Amino acid sequence: MKALTHDQRDFYFAEGYLHVRGIVSDETLLLGRKVLTEWTHWQISQWLEQGLLEDGFEEAPFEKRLLLAWQEAGKPGYVRSPRRDIATADMFRFLGNPELVDVAEDLLDTPDVLAHGVFNARPKLPDQLWTDTPWHQDAQYYTEAEHKHVVSMWIPMVPVGENNSCLQVAPKEHRGALQEAVADETGFIGLSPELQKDLDGVSIEMQPGDVLCFTERTPHRALPNQSDSVRWSMDIRFEALAGATSEGSDKGFVARSTDPSRVTSCEAWLALWKDMPRGTY
Repeated sequence: MKALTHDQRDFYFAEGYLHVRGIVSDETLLLGRKVLTEWTHWQISQWLEQGLLEDGFEEAPFEKRLLLAWQEAGKPGYVRSPRRDIATADMFRFLGNPELVDVAEDLLDTPDVLAHGVFNARPKLPDQLWTDTPWHQDAQYYTEAEHKHVVSMWIPMVPVGENNSCLQVAPKEHRGALQEAVADETGFIGLSPELQKDLDGVSIEMQPGDVLCFTERTPHRALPNQSDSVRWSMDIRFEALAGATSEGSDKGFVARSTDPSRVTSCEAWLALWKDMPRGTY
């Protein structure tokens, strides 16, 4: 049974994105929150060890704890796109969840699906310039995918709107070329200022359980977070196993295949990370 309708697939390929509502179960959302909660606990423990904090704010809610600790610690820097730090068994189950792989299978038009090695947790704090992602195309970060279809999925863990950093996409712009990446003052790469000013963004307001899918060349950005809470999200990617990019295969895993012997085990995936220190990649 297909996860998406023909109309949804047609919209994705015509517009370069698709907002799929309510497809992620509460169980999967709780799994994602567990991954992020454990990372938050680890990050705050670092600030405690450094003497920046006396209180770990363990009683604070999910949407507030990191913000309260960060403010109390003097707004220190941290890994803004955790990846190595969330490479756990729970993250493996989140990445390979059938709800998400079903959507990827429909959009990639293949039953042989690779969970891409580039994935991120996004703790977006209020008024924090260095986590404001500019207009960019994902394939600017993995240029080998310029001529490969890589499905990005952005999954909010809290309700998101224009006031707390929902994503904006530029419809139909995926039909153009992959643009040269230009770094901004925070180190993010993206489109040149000249190209950015000509884009007409569509804000995608979402609820937990929704997924925003877009192509490797779809320009998108995150709006500033002007709320008083953390905007939590996950962004993950999938590509077809046949002809998969080396960038996707490195630290990625076979999430689904017509040949069960090719599907990667959790143990094999975790072994890829064991010699890599926290805070890297």
